[in-house]
Amino acid sequence: MTTRETRRQRSPAARRRPDRAPRRRARDSRLLDPSATLLPVRIRWWRASVLLVAVSVALVYLAGVTRLGEAEAESLHAVPTLSGDVDAQVAELRAAAPVAGEDPGAALAAALDDPGLAAELVAAEPDPAGSDLAAALATLESASGGLDPVEVGAFFDELGEANTAWLSVLYPGVVAYLPGAPFEARIDANKLVIEAATQASASFAGPDRPWTENTDRPVRAELGQLEGSDREFISLDPYNNSGGGSWIELLGDLETASQVTVLVPGGSAELSSENFNLYYNRAKTFVDAAGGELAVVVWAGASWPSGWIEESWASWSQVAAESLASFTFDLRAQIGEDVPITLAGHSYGGAVIGLAETYELVADRVLHIASAGMGYDVYSADDLTEPCRPRYSITAPGDPISYVQGMPYVPLLGHGADPDDFPGTVDLATGNLSDSPDAVDDYGVSLAEQGILGKTVEGVHSHSEVFYPESDAWNNILAVMLGEQPEPADSQPEPMPGC
Repeated sequence: MTTRETRRQRSPAARRRPDRAPRRRARDSRLLDPSATLLPVRIRWWRASVLLVAVSVALVYLAGVTRLGEAEAESLHAVPTLSGDVDAQVAELRAAAPVAGEDPGAALAAALDDPGLAAELVAAEPDPAGSDLAAALATLESASGGLDPVEVGAFFDELGEANTAWLSVLYPGVVAYLPGAPFEARIDANKLVIEAATQASASFAGPDRPWTENTDRPVRAELGQLEGSDREFISLDPYNNSGGGSWIELLGDLETASQVTVLVPGGSAELSSENFNLYYNRAKTFVDAAGGELAVVVWAGASWPSGWIEESWASWSQVAAESLASFTFDLRAQIGEDVPITLAGHSYGGAVIGLAETYELVADRVLHIASAGMGYDVYSADDLTEPCRPRYSITAPGDPISYVQGMPYVPLLGHGADPDDFPGTVDLATGNLSDSPDAVDDYGVSLAEQGILGKTVEGVHSHSEVFYPESDAWNNILAVMLGEQPEPADSQPEPMPGC
């Protein structure tokens, strides 16, 4: 065979020629039998779907590993000490600020009435090369994720109440996100954060364009609803969770409450989710029923999973659990030693509080509400820092969460043991919904209109029905929050050895 013939056989044209007839016959056969065409298409779609799911799972897994790595990389930083004449330094910061007034309350009110001023204050950053106080604030801001909240609280105690109130107005972008800062100051600072973020959401980012000129853009709905409301946020980050937002909200009066509960929501705990208002409604029913004896902190102050794929992974709870454990020390320092704290978690939030119990934390009792589990890789008393802490669990028969409770160990997947079976846990009865004609669900919708007055709490909807006011389940949850005796279920787990 000549070299020219060899090249011709290897050329694209030579390779295509022998295939023409078979391909033509195959095409003709598909024209006669349409199913022959559809089958390969179906196969390709199945392959694409499987590949898409695999890639999605891989991305979620990698995202979880990244989150966990970031959490493990954090370390505590030293809290700076105050020096010099603090009152004079605060006066100097006030003189340079765009807001005037002799009273921090009046200055706050003026800033809330002026969206541009609120935005300017939120954007203000303390000068690390300025006064000793300004430099200390800059240090606190840069290390806020790795500070001992108790030591931060001591810093502000030394600063004094009036000066702290001024800093919440002068530097709300610092105080609002600073664990350990007094709750009252953080609540005031977050009012300015909300005002600034609400107004920013109504503007178009980037350069002016013909189609944006003289065009009104509606404010972000979940922020707009807060304007003029009396809701109080210890933390509110509108941009966390990829723009979905995160929050820590206080309901009730910490000064007068004899009991405090930290309630951790289930999945999709974002400002942009309906859960933002739903858990407020749920917490408020308990606070209102307790007549001033109870304050509830709805804690969703971390990145949160959304959807069943993300919620099946433990990485979000691993990061959130450490932050939650730290928050309990912050809370204890601010309310004193004599007020009992209940740590309660619903659904995915149960996995968060369970895993938080593997860290040092402050809680007089723990309550799992339709909980996803005891926490990633928690299967025995040896995994808990305080195995004998009073622990309760409430899950209705037929609740879909039961399918994920107690899953066997898989790296970064699942949420540990079933709280309902965990040794030493007191299982609570779920009973029935209220049969009162005025009874409503957790959205405020009449049970009579829904035709479910007095029904047994069970099945798919029981995951939410445990929160319906005046139901047997709701009464049991409230009893635990108030330190009273709840009604136990008929069967109970084995006692915790040694307790």
